[in-house]
Amino acid sequence: MEKYDSDAINHRHKNNYNINRNAKRIIAVVVVIGIILVLSIGFEQISVSNTNAQNTSQSNLNTNNTAMDPIIMHIHPKITLTIDGNKEVIPMNIGMSSVLWKDHSLDKYGMQAMPEMAMSGMAPLHTHDDTGLIHVESTINRNYTLGEFLNIWGSLDINNRVVNMTVNGKPDSNGNFTNHILRDNEQINLDIIK
Repeated sequence: MEKYDSDAINHRHKNNYNINRNAKRIIAVVVVIGIILVLSIGFEQISVSNTNAQNTSQSNLNTNNTAMDPIIMHIHPKITLTIDGNKEVIPMNIGMSSVLWKDHSLDKYGMQAMPEMAMSGMAPLHTHDDTGLIHVESTINRNYTLGEFLNIWGSLDINNRVVNMTVNGKPDSNGNFTNHILRDNEQINLDIIK
């Protein structure tokens, strides 16, 4: 029978134990790093996917005001609309939603998008609700017209129609409603007939 050196066996056993322990530590570190990488890539993909979806759905939103200039003009005219005797609702989000933002010629005077706050850009002439309140929020002081608001909206068909306008209850003396300069707290009524 062979005689075994118990010290040598114990030493080999300790070495195997240390190797196994070190291997387990290395495996654990590799697994943790792998999990971190997978999560990082996953979050990056979600972020890119959300950004791409936002860019696709809001591809025409205001990006010209890149310096985040302050809003220095803020007035609120109100508009009501009647078509062939029927009162129409002025939609919410004109100049904010890509569906209700057709003309982008004034975008540089509006508010830039802030994706980190999930806020889209806004044209300088826009609506927040369906009350007919027009928000004129601009980075410069200038005269904005009713025609510019209607161009931003882009969905009001007035071709071959008669348009009568009153402002604060008085008939339009201008003769061309599209050139009407928007003023704070005024009430604009457009009556459109065939």
